[in-house]
Amino acid sequence: MEEQSETLSSKKEFAFASSTILSQVGRGIIVGLVVGIIVGSFRFLIEKGFHLIQGLYQDQAHLVRNLFIIGLFYLIVCWLSAKLTRSEKDIKGSGIPQVEAELKGLMTLNWWGVLWKKYILGILAIASGLMLGREGPSIQLGAVGGKGIAKWLKSSPVEERSLIASGAAAGLAAAFNAPIAGLLFVVEEVYHHFSRFFWVSTLAASLVANFVSLLIFGLTPVLDMPDNIPLMTLDQYWIYLLMGIFLGLSGFVYEKAVLNVGRVYDWLGQKIRLDRAYY
Repeated sequence: MEEQSETLSSKKEFAFASSTILSQVGRGIIVGLVVGIIVGSFRFLIEKGFHLIQGLYQDQAHLVRNLFIIGLFYLIVCWLSAKLTRSEKDIKGSGIPQVEAELKGLMTLNWWGVLWKKYILGILAIASGLMLGREGPSIQLGAVGGKGIAKWLKSSPVEERSLIASGAAAGLAAAFNAPIAGLLFVVEEVYHHFSRFFWVSTLAASLVANFVSLLIFGLTPVLDMPDNIPLMTLDQYWIYLLMGIFLGLSGFVYEKAVLNVGRVYDWLGQKIRLDRAYY
């Protein structure tokens, strides 16, 4: 029985290696459509929720009442986060390390559990104004969306990894309207492997997800820079060197702080005897 299973798996791997470019493009298009809708709606609800919270802060006539509502909302978010992370620990953090571990074969994500729980918590946490970004969650949502499609298509392990990587790139593309950046980010930071199958399906997924995002949000860039930025002359370029040194050191300190801040929360949690799920 085991030999038959290995033979069947080998046949699937060979069929995948022999598949045409067109089939890879087709898979990428499916992933791009699904992930584009998931991440596009994720981004849309975050923006609407953030404007709602921002309106409560700006309403000076009812500031005390609004602050009470916001504080109560944060408590609800904390409670819901604790409940969901107890049942699905892989939704914690940005989600990028989990995607990398999945592609390396170090862990297996429960794609459906991660998808809907990360989706809900991500919207509530980011829209409420907490210091979080949508890049990591969008990549993880795209990756588990790609994995869900792979399960639906009953793909081989190699196909599944390709679709997970395609979904991750599509998630970043839909989040920032940047399909090429999504592709290159996944190549450099997530997949660490380059092949014809990966390139074609991932590029197709990124372009289609970006197209879905453009249909929702229009052509305005996410990071829209003004046109009247004054140009710097050559004798002012030394400022960039100092800026690079300063930002490099700042990034190093920030990374160290983020990686070690958990110890502070652990200490506080032990002092007040709080369940780890709440911090």
